[in-house]
Amino acid sequence: MSISKFDKCVVIEEKAIISRREEFYKIINETIDEPQEERLIFTTLHHIAFCDYLLGTEVKENQRLKSILTIVNRKKHTDYTLSDFHISF
Repeated sequence: MSISKFDKCVVIEEKAIISRREEFYKIINETIDEPQEERLIFTTLHHIAFCDYLLGTEVKENQRLKSILTIVNRKKHTDYTLSDFHISF
């Protein structure tokens, strides 16, 4: 058995991020028809994009996010694009 010491490091488990991302999609699906929830939906879309960033997925390649953006744009009369949610450091 070996013990590793990490100095100023953060370890994020993939399973936890995927689970959290699924919850964000669920929030959007539950609130998409609520008229006062536009800010929540926009913020949640950013959270999804950040989860994908942590998982190493490019926003441009995320077909599920692209699909949900199409639905949000249609129902909320917005004009969001995938590039609006691009994250890089």
